[in-house]
Amino acid sequence: MKALLKYELRKTLMMKLIILGITAAAELAFLIALFLRNSEGNTDNVIITTIFLLTFIAFAGILLIGVQSVMTLHRDMNTKQGYMLYMTPRNSYQILGAKMLENGISLVLAGSFFFLLGFLDVTLLFHRLGQLEALWKYVEEFVSMINDQIELNVNGVMCLVAEMLTSWLATVSVAFLADIISAALLNGKRFNGILSFVFFILLNILLNFLQGVFIAKGTPVNTVLMIQGAIALAYSAIMYVLSAFIMDRYLSV
Repeated sequence: MKALLKYELRKTLMMKLIILGITAAAELAFLIALFLRNSEGNTDNVIITTIFLLTFIAFAGILLIGVQSVMTLHRDMNTKQGYMLYMTPRNSYQILGAKMLENGISLVLAGSFFFLLGFLDVTLLFHRLGQLEALWKYVEEFVSMINDQIELNVNGVMCLVAEMLTSWLATVSVAFLADIISAALLNGKRFNGILSFVFFILLNILLNFLQGVFIAKGTPVNTVLMIQGAIALAYSAIMYVLSAFIMDRYLSV
């Protein structure tokens, strides 16, 4: 498993380095604009632009990590790229497990990195402007417009980030299952792609339903996020077992 995990990490390394490079460039522009700012706000436009850019990079980067994992699995099942992988003395549970573990590790590392970077940038921004209380009030008002139950503190933000990452991991695991069904059970059949996509949508709807059905009314928002994250992890595990079973039994490699 360790060797398979290293192999999967190497296959996805280049895109992560590209994301890191773009993030570093945007962060450098933010820091330069922040420290060159005078009392008249001469660099405020640059600061605002880089903040939005860094936020976009964070969401897009995490999204692309999941998409790349699905694309890698698809290539391994449908092109010569995966022949050597499946010729190794490893079963489908190990091969797919390495792919899901790589994706989970990558999501955790990326989420932690962007969370810490965002925390650092916000701290520097507030300190540099010297208007912490006033700015924080505006941020709280903005967040309350989105959801007045969100607790704007470290615990609340960490719970929200964890829920988003686990839900995205569950979505990626559903995409794995849909792609494996497409390659193993629907290969060569009419409307293969459409049927797989419909299956993907239905399983995600089921995930959203399960994440809400066990939540009692009046449950604190942080508890809700933790329950939803736990359900997403359990859902990912179920998708993994189903995917590996179908791959092991029906996919000819």
